[in-house]
Amino acid sequence: MLALLGLLGQAAQAATPLDDAALARVSGRDGIVMNAHLELNTQPGSNNRVSLGFKVQGNTSYLLLDRVSGTLDLLGLEVKPATSSSQGDVIQVGMPSFLGFKDFGIRAIGVQGDPLAPINNSLGQIQLSGSAQMQGQLLMWAK
Repeated sequence: MLALLGLLGQAAQAATPLDDAALARVSGRDGIVMNAHLELNTQPGSNNRVSLGFKVQGNTSYLLLDRVSGTLDLLGLEVKPATSSSQGDVIQVGMPSFLGFKDFGIRAIGVQGDPLAPINNSLGQIQLSGSAQMQGQLLMWAK
């Protein structure tokens, strides 16, 4: 039991700052693993809109995303360098092992000429609540 407590104490040590010389010796070959907890506009009554403008043949139209909100948890997204037999050096992106959603989404999606006008013809909405587990990887390489 004491050995276990000793190991836990070592694992809980604070990060050690590195000077420039020590940092220069870090290679990063093992990659990084990212975890994230994201909360967007989760307060009651939150009202927001994202608009993206596109100009086609002199006319501007806007893709509107109305009331983007919710909570997203992402665990275990891994990014590291690797070597592929067919592509050479690549960046390997490992899919996150867990995705969790709580009321995460967009309340209305529209396309129209005025980005400030109410959305009259909604193309639908996206609302996610629940969780997903993923596996696999994505390889990216320079052309």
